Amino acid sequence: MKKLQHHLFDANHCRTEWHEFEILLNSKMILNERTDVLPFFKQRYNLSTLICSYIPHIREPDVFAHEFEIYGDFIADLIIGDSKTHNYLLVEFEDGKSDSIFEKKKNKATSDWSKRFESAFSQLVDWLWKLEDMRSTSDFQSTFGSRRAKFQGLIVIGKDMNLNREERDRLKWRNDRIIVDSSAISCVSFNELKDDFDYWLESRYAV
Repeated sequence: MKKLQHHLFDANHCRTEWHEFEILLNSKMILNERTDVLPFFKQRYNLSTLICSYIPHIREPDVFAHEFEIYGDFIADLIIGDSKTHNYLLVEFEDGKSDSIFEKKKNKATSDWSKRFESAFSQLVDWLWKLEDMRSTSDFQSTFGSRRAKFQGLIVIGKDMNLNREERDRLKWRNDRIIVDSSAISCVSFNELKDDFDYWLESRYAV
């Protein structure tokens, strides 16, 4: 399994990376996972580690890895963690499109969850299953620091979606209520991610 890389977070550099992220979002109507999103974050360590702020139990994000291989079976786009509290966030990046989460169906008033979103959710379920399956191994303890390490999942998907009230409520309910083996799997859009980055940098680091 790929080793986690140590990193000392730099808020000032992160603000520079945030501006670059804002430019990326403004420059393209659609973000492609493979050609836009993954290469962007792989070159920006500080912005990548800041994503862990969605987990309150991560106090100091000091380890991370892009394209993190999970025991040869699965690959997480990104993992960020706190090596002292042994809390980790698994991130799945998807395309940023207006219909990335919900798809309108002909002759149907209620939109369907998109296949792309459901596939991303299933991937995270498989990652959590595999990590739980390997929890008792020495490699797990060596990588995550404790056999009691905890994980949560995050899907970053969608851009300029303009969800209606019902769609927003369905997504919020799913984020708040669905727990997989005591692990939450949440979802944010690229627009929300940009705004949350901005808030964290300003409120926590005054940059």
